[in-house]
Amino acid sequence: MALPKLLCVALFVIASASLVQGRTPYNGGPRPYRLITYYLQQQFGVNELGMVPPARPPVSGTNTGFGVEVVYEFTMTAEQSPQSKVLGYVRGTAIAVNNTAASTTFFVQNVIHYDDGFVQGTLTQQGEAIFASLPWEFAITGGTGAFRNAYGFNVGRFISSTPTPNGNLITTFYEASVFFNH
Repeated sequence: MALPKLLCVALFVIASASLVQGRTPYNGGPRPYRLITYYLQQQFGVNELGMVPPARPPVSGTNTGFGVEVVYEFTMTAEQSPQSKVLGYVRGTAIAVNNTAASTTFFVQNVIHYDDGFVQGTLTQQGEAIFASLPWEFAITGGTGAFRNAYGFNVGRFISSTPTPNGNLITTFYEASVFFNH
């Protein structure tokens, strides 16, 4: 008599478990992946705004005081030239979290708005960077649109700095390795 009761309980558990919705488990194969490359055209003196003044003045030999916060929007292009095809823009904030005569470390939070004509969506990224050293890296922590459920890393490096009538145009190159939980 106990065996039929146990069998009924087992069948009930199996039937109930099959009704539960969940993710498909990772099967050990390659994860969906996309490499996105772009140049960031950072026009300082035009497209950034100081939001919070520094808590401490700049250290001798630096331009940035500890605690200064900047909000910005910069254009992404397909090639190094600012006149090349626009792929979107990057909006974010940067806070000077450590500065010495040798370098300044920034905590950065960005939203990358990407549209190459085929793939559209946003990526969120954050991390610390010393923009004087090569390369720097940010964690990709999510996304929307074509990048829903994205994670990964974005590696940047300095390309050039060109004086302009309004400030400096700093061009950097990024390679974003984007993975998906699909």
